[in-house]
Amino acid sequence: MVEAIKGFDIEIDKDEVCRYLGYRKDQGPSSSISSLIDEEIDDAYELIQASCVYQLMDIRRVHQPRVILEDGLRITSEVLSRVLGHCHRIAIFMVTIGQGLEKKVTKLMAEGQILRATVLDAVGSEAAEKMACYLQERIGELATADGAEITLRYSPGYCDWDITQQRVLFQAMNSALLPVALTEECLMVPRKSVSGIIGLGHFERRQLRYSPCRFCDKMDCLSRR
Repeated sequence: MVEAIKGFDIEIDKDEVCRYLGYRKDQGPSSSISSLIDEEIDDAYELIQASCVYQLMDIRRVHQPRVILEDGLRITSEVLSRVLGHCHRIAIFMVTIGQGLEKKVTKLMAEGQILRATVLDAVGSEAAEKMACYLQERIGELATADGAEITLRYSPGYCDWDITQQRVLFQAMNSALLPVALTEECLMVPRKSVSGIIGLGHFERRQLRYSPCRFCDKMDCLSRR
């Protein structure tokens, strides 16, 4: 059964917005850009229509590179088959900030306010990430109540998990009931949405925190963990 989480607040991190905009920790924005970021963060809180949904599913078996879920659904990824090898369930999730912010970005672009639109778009990216973190915390609480722990979260398109596997997640979640749609190219609408999975299980800490980033030499990746 797909579960929804409603009535929650997120806090947008200005430092993370700056990171999305390409600023380094040792070289922040000018005072005028900093003020603009503050303004767009304030505007974003009025535009965000937060929605979080998730579903818990049993893992039937793992046979690298495939993870077989209940109902015969298959996740294909060498990395995830290692991550989920010690899990008994997964949480499939989707979060979105809604269409309000994206419509405002489009409007600003059409008006030629490129800088303001760029900043607001970065704020939207940070808001979507914060929602994913919030949902991950809630899944962690559910796992703890069941005496289990959770893995890191993983999304299609990252590591070796092909973006087309979005279709598996949408099939598992019954896409007709979701606040997010999927295009033929497997992109989500609204854009500021995050989907993925989190493993639940009983395992040693070193297995729990397995990070594929240690096998990747892309040191400048914004998603590196």
